Amino acid sequence: MAKKMLVVSAHGADWCTRSGGTILKYVKKGWEVTVFAYTFGEHGESGAYWKNHPGTNVEEVKDCRKQEAQNAAKFLGVKEIHFFDCGDYPLVLSADQIRDLGHRILKLRPDVVLTHWIDDPFNMDHEIVGKAVVRAISAAAMRGALPDTDPHFIPDLFFFETTMPHSEFNHFQMDTYVDIGDVFEQKIEAVKLFAAQPQLVEYYTRCALNRGVQANDWSRGRRPIKYAEGFKRYVPYLGDELPLTKLD
Repeated sequence: MAKKMLVVSAHGADWCTRSGGTILKYVKKGWEVTVFAYTFGEHGESGAYWKNHPGTNVEEVKDCRKQEAQNAAKFLGVKEIHFFDCGDYPLVLSADQIRDLGHRILKLRPDVVLTHWIDDPFNMDHEIVGKAVVRAISAAAMRGALPDTDPHFIPDLFFFETTMPHSEFNHFQMDTYVDIGDVFEQKIEAVKLFAAQPQLVEYYTRCALNRGVQANDWSRGRRPIKYAEGFKRYVPYLGDELPLTKLD
């Protein structure tokens, strides 16, 4: 049975810009990747579309952003992408919506979850989703969270980048780097599909280069790393062996 990765995103493009390279690497390994997007980013993440389409309306922007995200998901080999259309800027999630996320996690039973860091004053929508995922995962680990369903604990929850260059300001201290040099060009082609945010291409190229410099320093010459994505684990690693770095 294929292993499963769940990526939970505040806006339609976040999952791709922050973890698109990692997603593609796991897809190539045979993993099934599912994306949950809480909003399309129609209000706060679509400035170029609003500017270039005078007279447009929210529904048209949503349709555009949804199509962009679907195209990127297909390009990267994502199995499913689901849109919850909760409205952005501000995104507000209720206890029932967090409970619903827990139920979805129980039904999907992913091996790994990627989502936003839980401290992001620069973009509170991201913080709201990150905290919701933590609470939903905690609930899903409890028996009785969903009747007649076994609990499902996910120790491998990873937070991806906050909005660069604010990662350090937001107390995001990554402890995991993924070398995406072999898939970087494909990731950027996927990012280009989000035409309503043309600035993303240069922005996340710089981000990948910056994290690549850091990862390359840590590799100490064992592997030349140009592009990387950074993550932070939620809970410590637990296993029969130490989590040794794999570069050879």
